[in-house]
Amino acid sequence: MAPSDRFPLSSLYDQRGIIFAFLGAALFAFNSLMVNVITERISPTIVIFACLFAYLPSVAFIRWDYGERYRSTDAILIVLVGLSGLGVLVLGVIAFSMPQIGSTSAIVFSRPVICVVLGKVLLDEPFGISDVVLVFLNFVGVILISEPPFLFGGDSVGYEGGISGLLVAVACAVCGASQFIASRKLVQRDTYDPALLLLTTGITGMSAMPVIMLVDDVDVQYVTTAADWGLLVLAVVVCGFSFACTYLALHSEKASVVSLIATTEVVISYFFQAFLTDDPVGWVSIAGACLIITAPLKYAISGIFREEPSHPDEEQ
Repeated sequence: MAPSDRFPLSSLYDQRGIIFAFLGAALFAFNSLMVNVITERISPTIVIFACLFAYLPSVAFIRWDYGERYRSTDAILIVLVGLSGLGVLVLGVIAFSMPQIGSTSAIVFSRPVICVVLGKVLLDEPFGISDVVLVFLNFVGVILISEPPFLFGGDSVGYEGGISGLLVAVACAVCGASQFIASRKLVQRDTYDPALLLLTTGITGMSAMPVIMLVDDVDVQYVTTAADWGLLVLAVVVCGFSFACTYLALHSEKASVVSLIATTEVVISYFFQAFLTDDPVGWVSIAGACLIITAPLKYAISGIFREEPSHPDEEQ
């Protein structure tokens, strides 16, 4: 069937993973911006705790009929996704509450490189030369648009808190890659339920909150104004939808593809910040943005001409 005969409805359905991944990236960008603003007035611990409630409504969408499919190894993978998702939430809030957003972004969004390696080794996901080129262009684009001080210099070279800030960003990238790889493994085993993974992340987070509060040595800043409550509620809603879109994307696209598209969050965050703060948009950043969006454009165009199902589940 010709591509023109399949467009728009069939083609849009075939590309639902790409659409969900891009939508999730846009929501994450908006949420990161809100986190950066709200943590100046409210403690990051309170933001994390509030965001965990966004996952709880997913219990209404769980596929209870999948119960007979699960094996003990599936339970381990589900818990791993929950722990990794919690790590992304906690470490992301901490990382993006630091002043050095550029350095943080450059390290956190090195996730596609990790996904490529783990996806090939653990999942045997196909990966060609064009994908390697896209990962390289993507990483260069992140460097250009975020302009990390440890490469570009500036008034603040390095991280606030020294090596601990660097480790937070690296750990966030590793957690993100682990979350994607474990999710795709569940897809391969035909036991993937996005709603269950969201609920598991929420429950895992609730269980870990006492430990998080114990290690948090920063004076607690509580929610005191109506404006703060409004921002917090909005952050919770956006956080829930962003994670839901990411899990839905992983149902039909490879971990490396979703992680590459998710990097457009850097572009969206940059232009959000430039629009709200009237910061000048430099040509270096524009070049970086162009490199980053090559991946979603390539996969979107390829999806229009793709005749084969995007994942094994659709062949059944």
